Amino acid sequence: MTNPTIKSALKDFFFFWKPSLARRLTLSFTLFGLVIGYAVLIYLAVFSTNTLIKQASDSVGEYLTYMSKENLRENQGELLKFIDQKRTNIVRTAEAMQVVLLPVQFELYFNKDGQWLHTYTDERGIVKSDIISHPEHAGLLNDAKNRKITRSSKFFYGQHDKVNVKINISPGEKNYTQLIAFDVYRVGILKILWENIYKAVSFFVLLLIICHAMGHVFSLLLARPIEQLSREAEAIASGQYERRFTSDRRDEIGKLADALNTMASRIIDGTKERENILIGILIALTRAIDAKSPWTAGHSERVTQFAEAIGTGLNFNEDEMRVLTISAILHDIGKIAVPEQILDKPGKLTDEEFDIVKKHSQAGADIISSIPSYEIILPGILHHHERWDGTGYPKGLGEKNIPLFARIICIADVYDALTEDRPYRKAWSREQVRQFFEEQKGKMFDAELVDIFLKLPDIQ
Repeated sequence: MTNPTIKSALKDFFFFWKPSLARRLTLSFTLFGLVIGYAVLIYLAVFSTNTLIKQASDSVGEYLTYMSKENLRENQGELLKFIDQKRTNIVRTAEAMQVVLLPVQFELYFNKDGQWLHTYTDERGIVKSDIISHPEHAGLLNDAKNRKITRSSKFFYGQHDKVNVKINISPGEKNYTQLIAFDVYRVGILKILWENIYKAVSFFVLLLIICHAMGHVFSLLLARPIEQLSREAEAIASGQYERRFTSDRRDEIGKLADALNTMASRIIDGTKERENILIGILIALTRAIDAKSPWTAGHSERVTQFAEAIGTGLNFNEDEMRVLTISAILHDIGKIAVPEQILDKPGKLTDEEFDIVKKHSQAGADIISSIPSYEIILPGILHHHERWDGTGYPKGLGEKNIPLFARIICIADVYDALTEDRPYRKAWSREQVRQFFEEQKGKMFDAELVDIFLKLPDIQ
């Protein structure tokens, strides 16, 4: 495998795990499924324990109904036999629910004259009673005396534990207390899963598939529109203020899209307002520069009109026309650095004077470069004196290395200069100008642009 292939595979791998709202939703639903699975196991364990306790209580209730006719206060052996008979059914139920560890041993307690007795059958089958002397044990029996059912623990967290259950089986009309006690051994979740590994794996796989599918569906319904809004917001933040959010939703996402559209519109309005103010200031400065000499008054605005006419002939869109317009109207802003006596000199300029004049394009670019977001108009200002044959200034660019807007402004600039009076000559006639432009195709000017320019109705 080549290095580019390895890099591409690694890039795809890390891109897949890149945090996103959709992936977080899917992961959240998956974790939610695991929590639900855990909660289901907890619920089943608690439900099984309660079912076992209820069955034991109901079984003893049968005893109460049967034995209430007899005075068994002194006949504990009959009670032990009855409980032993019922124990078989209870154990089967517990084994089916997998919540106990066998054997299940029931204990019988009797309170006589305030003293608790433990009744049991010894190895020879003889019923015996021992006095409960341990205070803590006696205290637990006293707590169970006033309740129907007492449990040592009501909660289950998934670890193996033991719940001691005491059921008050005293007949209501008798003045003595009889309790039956037994332990419920709740098996830990890990043991249940291990003993039912195939069922557990199938259950969790199915649960994860369902949760993953739900996360994917929710990501399509919720995350994808938000991701689209995020991409559009990034585009607007990068300066593409004309971008808009498209959403036909009527929920919070739709409201967010509308709010972002409103925000983008206000940014555009504010930007245009600030730009118009700035352009107005720059135009005023350009007019002031043109007004320094009576020979150049209105020059920049006429050049802009000619340049726009060429842009129309090239089918420029709105953004391209806007850049061309601003570039043309500010193309001579650098002449603020040229002394008036040089601009108005009636004769030929000396080499030193011409060197000063040639610096105006760089000076104009320096002025505009200090304005944020106006870098796009710099080429038209800096290179509008370049020539197609490479003999122009300031960089000596040639042919299509010269930016298109600069080539356009060059034609408009020369045309206006030739058709207006100057201190060193009179304005040329239209025929002279047309002949000059035809001669300078491929020398000073881009021939294709000249053809477009000379076909314009205003020029003809």
